[in-house]
Amino acid sequence: MDRQQWQDFLANAGARWEGERAHFPETEADLHLVDLSPLGAVSVSGPDSQKFLQGQLTCDLVNLPDGHATPGTHCNPKGRAISAFSALKVDQGDLLLRLPRDLAGTAKTALAKYAVFFKTELTELADSHRWLGLQGRDATARAQQLLGLEPITAGQVASFDCDGERGLAEALNEQQVALLVPAAYAPQLWQKLAEHTDPASYDRWLQTQIEAGMPQLHAATSELFIPQMLNLHLLGGLSFKKGCYTGQEVIARMQYRGASKRRLYRARCASGSLPEAGSEIFGDGESSIGNLVEACHSEEGIELLAVLTIAKVATGEALRLADGRVLEIQELPYDAEADPLA
Repeated sequence: MDRQQWQDFLANAGARWEGERAHFPETEADLHLVDLSPLGAVSVSGPDSQKFLQGQLTCDLVNLPDGHATPGTHCNPKGRAISAFSALKVDQGDLLLRLPRDLAGTAKTALAKYAVFFKTELTELADSHRWLGLQGRDATARAQQLLGLEPITAGQVASFDCDGERGLAEALNEQQVALLVPAAYAPQLWQKLAEHTDPASYDRWLQTQIEAGMPQLHAATSELFIPQMLNLHLLGGLSFKKGCYTGQEVIARMQYRGASKRRLYRARCASGSLPEAGSEIFGDGESSIGNLVEACHSEEGIELLAVLTIAKVATGEALRLADGRVLEIQELPYDAEADPLA
């Protein structure tokens, strides 16, 4: 089933499409089913896969147990993040990067430059697979019941049967489980899960990630930020104990010799058109003080994550989008000033 057929299938189930995002009427159900079409994946398979990625990514895969996932980035030699993702480790020769669809091709191409020296194969799972999401109270427990999974908790990965093919379930937290399934099986699984859930928009999924302070990069923001600007050193996406990897010198220098002058903030603005990733953000003057990372609609307006100049935010001056909408800084669920090395 190609992308257009999938969109037609969900339209018949009540979806209204805006680009890659399916919108459904909001309900107060305990468990929601979300189409995650804006997400893509890069599969990394073969006997050298872990060894190859360990020398490229900022996260530590060697010490990550099988059946677990971790945030991470792949950087250029200047320490700028080409891609940010969740790395799912089924085992040492079977790994998967979950990231926005519009960045998957870029991520694969950047990694492929170095993969020729290893026994590993990179595959972008574009139209061959689909992401679905379960979101709500006790989503991990409900996923176990509905899919026959082994018990999983936040940060764990499990396989399940899709008519003889493999599906993967990743527990992002206790309320969100991402499901990667073969595209041909996706309609069958949607109909099965829909009997126990209400459909929900991708914005609902994204809002939970934004409230958690978990960033995503897109094609427009690739190579724009050093990982510490995205708070990934506070989210488990940077290892300062593993061996060398591309961009490590710049990243380590920033960590040990001086803090970043910019970091990730959570904010909210009035409803309206959704600002695009990479959009500039301004203070009192006409000079940009940062860039938008991710945004979604909510009942309160627009929720967003942005990388901003710390000193400018500290002054309390008004922050605004290019169209004049004012940003209100919101709390993050972690201490953004913490030192992970302390």
